[in-house]
Amino acid sequence: MTVCPVDCIYEDDEQLVINPDECIDCGLCEAECPVSAIFVDSDVPPNWKSFIELNANRGREIAANR
Repeated sequence: MTVCPVDCIYEDDEQLVINPDECIDCGLCEAECPVSAIFVDSDVPPNWKSFIELNANRGREIAANR
């Protein structure tokens, strides 16, 4: 998570999430993800599309409660 220059990656009990409102789309986190689960939203595999909204909502929620 230290790779993110704007600290938009948050951890909850289940996973790491990215707040899309804070993300600057630099792509630095993509190569650092140990499970290769970070994609530009237009490149998300079809079977993972449901995670786009889940990730965005959870990232915003965590950021708002900091």
